[in-house]
Amino acid sequence: MLSKCYVRAAAVASAVLVAGEVSAQETKDWSVLVGAGAFFGPEYLGSKDYGFAPGIIGSIEKGPYFVKFNGLTATANVLPFESFYAGPLIGYGFGRKDVSDKVVDKLPDVDQELWVGGVVGGGYAGLLLQRDSLGANIEIAHDVMGDSGTTATFSLGYEISATEQLSFGVDLSTTFVDGAYADAYYSVTQAGSNASGLAKYDADAGFRDVTLDLTSRYAVTENWGVGGMAGGSVLLGSMADSPIVKDRGEAVSGHGGLFLWYRF
Repeated sequence: MLSKCYVRAAAVASAVLVAGEVSAQETKDWSVLVGAGAFFGPEYLGSKDYGFAPGIIGSIEKGPYFVKFNGLTATANVLPFESFYAGPLIGYGFGRKDVSDKVVDKLPDVDQELWVGGVVGGGYAGLLLQRDSLGANIEIAHDVMGDSGTTATFSLGYEISATEQLSFGVDLSTTFVDGAYADAYYSVTQAGSNASGLAKYDADAGFRDVTLDLTSRYAVTENWGVGGMAGGSVLLGSMADSPIVKDRGEAVSGHGGLFLWYRF
C-alpha cells in the first residue's frame, strides 16, 4: 500500500476543499463535497519503488464548522470562527510491510497505525490580490495502536484564482517525528541487520522531510470539478542517513495525482 500517496491526497484535499469552505461560509448553509482520484508515489518515504493508489477526499460543512476526509484521515473544526479553526484528527496508516525491495522487506514490519490527535490552522483571503489566499496549519498525531510514535506536520499554502473557475496553489510542509517513529521506519536493529545485511543503525528524532506540492483545480460546472497535483519530498537528517534510504532507497522522491470532485 502506498502510504505516501495518501499523505499527498491530503495535500490535494487542502486545495480542492477551499471551494466547499467558501460556499459554506458565504451561505451559512450545509455544503457537502465528495471526490476521488488516482495518485502516484513511493511505497514509503525513502523508497525507490513507485506505484499507484486510489485516494478519496470529502467534506461536510456548515458555516465555519466542518469535517474533512483526506484519504484515510479525518479532521474537524469545532470553533465558530471563519479565519481560524481547531479540532480533532483521526487517521489510519498501513505501516510498512510486503514492500517491493527484498532487502528492506526482511526488516521487521511496521504495524498498522491508528493516529489520534488534533489540527490547528487559519487563513487569510485577499493577501495580495482579490482572488488569493494564504493558509497555515499544524497537525499533531500519535499512534495509539502500534509503535509509530508521534508526528507534527507544519504546512503553509498559497492559492490564487486565475479566473472564477481556475485556481493554482503551492503548499510547503515539513514533519517532525519523535524517536519511536524514527526507530519504526528508519532504524535497523541488530536482528534486522542480521536478517537483511544492512548495517545496524539508530535513527534519531527530528525533522523527517520537506515537501513541496503544486496544485491546480478547475470547476467544470457549479458542482463538478477536476484537478491535479505534482510535488516532491526531500528526507532530512537522521532519516536521510539511514541505510534503508542511503543504501536501498532515495532521499528525494516525487509524487502526483489527478482527481475529480462533486459538490452538493
